[in-house]
Amino acid sequence: MGLIRTFHPIGQGAFYTERHTFNNNVFTIVYDCGSKTLSESEMERKISSTFRKNEKIDILFISHFHEDHVNGLDFLKNHCKIKRVVLPLLDEQAKALIKVSNFINGYFNTELIDNPQTFFGEDVSIILIEANISGNSNVNGIDDEKREAITDIIGGREGTFVSGTVFIPFVDADWLFIPFNYERDERRNAFEDALRSKGLTISNINTVNDMYRHKEKIIEAYEAVSKGDQNEISMILFSGKRVDDYIHSFNYCRHFYTKQHLHFHQSGCLYMGDINVRKKVIMTDMKNRLTKYWPHIGTLQIPHHGSINNFNNGILAQNMRSAIFSFGTNNTYGHPSDKIIGDVSANYTYPYLVTEEQTSIVIQVS
Repeated sequence: MGLIRTFHPIGQGAFYTERHTFNNNVFTIVYDCGSKTLSESEMERKISSTFRKNEKIDILFISHFHEDHVNGLDFLKNHCKIKRVVLPLLDEQAKALIKVSNFINGYFNTELIDNPQTFFGEDVSIILIEANISGNSNVNGIDDEKREAITDIIGGREGTFVSGTVFIPFVDADWLFIPFNYERDERRNAFEDALRSKGLTISNINTVNDMYRHKEKIIEAYEAVSKGDQNEISMILFSGKRVDDYIHSFNYCRHFYTKQHLHFHQSGCLYMGDINVRKKVIMTDMKNRLTKYWPHIGTLQIPHHGSINNFNNGILAQNMRSAIFSFGTNNTYGHPSDKIIGDVSANYTYPYLVTEEQTSIVIQVS
């Protein structure tokens, strides 16, 4: 088995790919596809330089629905043949809050949130991951003897699976994909209460036209509850093995690709989207449920572009040797945090700063 994992330089956003080779069969995944730094045409060129026209994508994982993680999907779904999409299952409250957040920030595509089957097409299988709202810790980990072969899910099927389901590419493959959907409901309930105080309900703001009609009241309700965590919903993904397996990390240096001094490490990766691991219940549950896999995570995608508000250095482990910070060089949020880069470095984990510059690309090969 061989693997090429790429952290693409698209600035403030996320676009990560893995190409696995199992017995001469190529199996490709994508985790998120969006950018607030690149223009639409620049993002399209980036996707076209990554995938040939009509190339197959076996699984597309979507962490959450903010513009900088999904605005490349319109082009991706038309340029490539996506077979399956794995995304967090949302209730109506969560959908409304995300749509309002995107609307306020100038992103108006709601079809992906309201009807992913229509958005991607009837031939694409939609796999929904139920929310683990309570974050109850399972100290016994997860049962990886129960595995779902992802290639058995075909033909436009839609299915719902529990958070922490173990997916494998093929029946006999030893690589695992384990998504977790952590959803907290405090801010969603507060938003619904704030809408009621303005004489509105969730049903009043279902479409973009509805939101334009009630724009001022919606913004007032949203701002009343928007302080603090902006990313309560984000599906994380473990991609790796339960046994020792190693990978080389490369990044661009002047005129050639070079291995960094901490270049050889465990092949597992934990993609974190914009999850907030400062919430102790989330981090504790995640570490407990992945306890058998934690020693095999060599790469950590730092959540929310390195925001100081989303990180807890308790998530770092001795075996983690590569940390991916994806951010735009001209972002106005202060990403990435100097403190987080320092915490990562103090763990002897190499901080890879992936921006919109092509020379910041990171590629891992086994």
